[in-house]
Amino acid sequence: MGIRIKFNWNVFGIFAFVVVGFIVAGFLVSPKAETDDGHPLNIFFWGMAGMFLLSNLAILAWAQLSNRRRNRIDETWFDAQAEILEISETGTYINNQPKLRFRFSVNSPFHPYCEVVHKQVMPLTVLAQLQVGNVITVKVNPNDPQDIMIV
Repeated sequence: MGIRIKFNWNVFGIFAFVVVGFIVAGFLVSPKAETDDGHPLNIFFWGMAGMFLLSNLAILAWAQLSNRRRNRIDETWFDAQAEILEISETGTYINNQPKLRFRFSVNSPFHPYCEVVHKQVMPLTVLAQLQVGNVITVKVNPNDPQDIMIV
């Protein structure tokens, strides 16, 4: 249930095609061709190619960095069972998905039983699985039993 950023390589390919198109167009236009405001048209095309390329690379870097924390959690945190004691809305929506406040009783193999209050954005498709009284799997930070993530 945790959110992982996925990069759509097909979209990257389309943008790469646009970048190559601008670069080729910059070589094909007459060196004397100008934009409406008098700038060289080939420089404009190459500048646009650079902007598309930089924005593509920035999105790719953002997706990779966003997944870094989730990958670290998958590798170092351990699984535990948590019973849902209470669910409430926080009033916050991110990308039309609600941020919910949970109260869990967490039973983990490495920490004693504890109650944890946790807030997390949850996709609408999993809300039916999250009912008071259900037991779900969570990831628990080995250094802090209050730090959890719903998986």
